[in-house]
Amino acid sequence: MPYSPQEEANLRVVTEALTDASHDFPKFFEAIFASDAEWTIAGHGPVARTYHGMKDLFDNAEEALFARFAEPLRITTRGVWADGDEVFARIESASRALDGQPYKNEYMYIMTLRDGKVVSGIEWLDLNAYYEILERVAV
Repeated sequence: MPYSPQEEANLRVVTEALTDASHDFPKFFEAIFASDAEWTIAGHGPVARTYHGMKDLFDNAEEALFARFAEPLRITTRGVWADGDEVFARIESASRALDGQPYKNEYMYIMTLRDGKVVSGIEWLDLNAYYEILERVAV
């Protein structure tokens, strides 16, 4: 089934942002997420919750992770699909931690877009890898 014009536009926004952020993943959020976007990290533990705005997300989840990297977080997009206002993206990431060890993770995002911006969504990732680097690498 072909995509509607709206779905094509949403796919283009997300795909271009992922491509532009392939060598520095935070650029993806800066490019297409509304500053007040509601974002949920699914799973268990202290980081798994709904965040209200990008400042909340970065201050309370992302900053702790990125501070432990010796180099920017690189991503590889494995697939992007659309259904109405929602865009689904499967992403793999890799970096090197401050202790020299590799960091890798995989994500599945479901993002709701309005006027070319992500206004809400949910993310699944390997939280064990996230928590492990936080425990292993002091900053």
